[in-house]
Amino acid sequence: MAKLSPKNLVELKFISDAHLANDGSQAVTVHTVIKQDDKKEPAYYQSSLYLYNFKSSKRLTNSYLSDSHGRFSPDGKSLAFLRRNKDEKAQIWLLPLSGGEAEKLTDFKSGVSSFVWHPDAKEIYFLSRGNWENEIAKKALPYEADRLQYKFNGVGLQADEVAQIYSLNIKNKRTKKLTNLGSSPSELIFANNGDLYFIASPSIKDADYWLNNIYKLDKKPQALFKEAKIASSPSPSPDNKHLVYIAPITDKFASPNGLFLISANGGKSKLLSAEYDIASSPNGDSHYGNYNNLAKWLNNETVLVNLNHKGRSSLAEININTAEINIIDQEKRAIVAFDNKNGKTLFIAESPQRPAELFLLNNGKEKRLSKLNDGFVKRYGLNNASAEIIIKKPGQADISYWKLEPKTPRKDKAMIIQVHGGPHTNYGYGFFHEFHMQAAKGYTVVYGNPRGSSSYGLDFAITALGRYGTVDADDIMAISKDALKNHSSSKAPVHLTGGSYGGFMTNWLVGQNNFFKSAVSQRSISNWLSFYGSSDIGYRFAATEVAGNPWDDTDKLWQQSPLKYVKKVKTPILLIHSEEDHRCPMEQAEQFYIAIKLLNKTDTKLIRYPNESHELSRSGRPDRRIHRLEAISNWFESY
Repeated sequence: MAKLSPKNLVELKFISDAHLANDGSQAVTVHTVIKQDDKKEPAYYQSSLYLYNFKSSKRLTNSYLSDSHGRFSPDGKSLAFLRRNKDEKAQIWLLPLSGGEAEKLTDFKSGVSSFVWHPDAKEIYFLSRGNWENEIAKKALPYEADRLQYKFNGVGLQADEVAQIYSLNIKNKRTKKLTNLGSSPSELIFANNGDLYFIASPSIKDADYWLNNIYKLDKKPQALFKEAKIASSPSPSPDNKHLVYIAPITDKFASPNGLFLISANGGKSKLLSAEYDIASSPNGDSHYGNYNNLAKWLNNETVLVNLNHKGRSSLAEININTAEINIIDQEKRAIVAFDNKNGKTLFIAESPQRPAELFLLNNGKEKRLSKLNDGFVKRYGLNNASAEIIIKKPGQADISYWKLEPKTPRKDKAMIIQVHGGPHTNYGYGFFHEFHMQAAKGYTVVYGNPRGSSSYGLDFAITALGRYGTVDADDIMAISKDALKNHSSSKAPVHLTGGSYGGFMTNWLVGQNNFFKSAVSQRSISNWLSFYGSSDIGYRFAATEVAGNPWDDTDKLWQQSPLKYVKKVKTPILLIHSEEDHRCPMEQAEQFYIAIKLLNKTDTKLIRYPNESHELSRSGRPDRRIHRLEAISNWFESY
């Protein structure tokens, strides 16, 4: 049996964007593989469309780079999709399912970001900036910013042109611009009666604060909310009378995302999901592409959702009249996407032992449709994760964690503590290539959910707001000490790592104690004062999460900054950061690195990744992802 290593990342296959035809007779998905061309240039991701008829599957497309967003026409006769080739923007293509070649339908200089079929199958409505080109970036001209969120992680400097809604006539291929909005729309969706709904911010100022509204497109857009809020995923009922949507259940975006009901004409909203998270947030590092979790109406009274609870994400039914919730999937796994049409449910699921695969639920019977990673699982004999381990804390919330034990432990029985990002996400039943790779090297990998994590209700999610490094840090230490206490050797070295919020916590803990043998801090935060103005979300995120701003609450932000305690750092620490990370900017790692280097109390190193964003570990260029995994392993091996 082969031993899993960082380089084996290229053998993983990713399945995403699964959608059913209206009659439920077949499905289309995106398969993504890591490729390397004959010129031996760095590896890249190639995405292709696959058709499933529930007995077999076949490849539909084979472009050089990316075919995605496959959507069946309402009459089931054709498939529209987005194709993006090298150095080109994505355009809409149409493939007849009776046979024949795909035909290109749009040719906008700015490309097409998404689209939706009109119910009559005669038109497609889509989002685009039309023939606008970014002359500022093209000619390296000065950029003039006049808004708060003038940059965005993974995008760079925000475009000065707003996307609009267009219609495309399938027969004559004519396009028509339908809107003149002040901010870019998203999430187009049709009701059965032909009403088009979408999400947009009333103004750029609202967009800067993540506030938006659900609109119905009439002669002019009609807003459904009286006041803008943080909303997403509108889904109209079959009888066209209602919509459900997702939004935080309180005015704090740290709170669980709930499912709300509203009239199709607007008005007051009703929360249907209590304190459950209506989202799929169990962490994983083996996803690539889009994962749809739009609520699906089973009838005019019942909605199917993906419910996130205690480390799992599971299909559940919610009655809109009684708000009764019925969790129909009891498996210990993470459902990362789903669709439902004509009584059939298609979903993508993974577990700690197995990367994501495609499943069909029909008449109460479940069938696995894909076997993309069976060879990978068999070849490397992936380890089994432990059952959930619960730490009882009298007078406080229970804390959960999991362990991935090595089949052949190292001589020193070393452990690695992994801290997730967010912090409003969670570990649990997702799949991590990184964790299995570390277990293959003999480490026991420990990962859990401190207070601030999602999937445990409102109080658990918001309890660390304004006091980072207190109850959340206590929980990480409780997990670390409990895991060591119940380990095969109570004297085993314990290493620490995490990214984003997990990077903050890594920086924080090494400045608070010397418990850890070594640490690797990734895409981290070290100074909330500078983060506030340098992150793409700093002015909004820091104001809520650490509850202040640099001019009125200087001491409060500084008290929660790892840089304040850098003199106490004696743990050898590696800092990993991406140069184009606008979420946790590069300067956050630079400050911490320079301080430790000058103080000269411990070993440290800084690794910078060019042309990468905050998403390096999940969707960065494959060779850079492999280098990152090797760097983490090498650092722990050194100590």
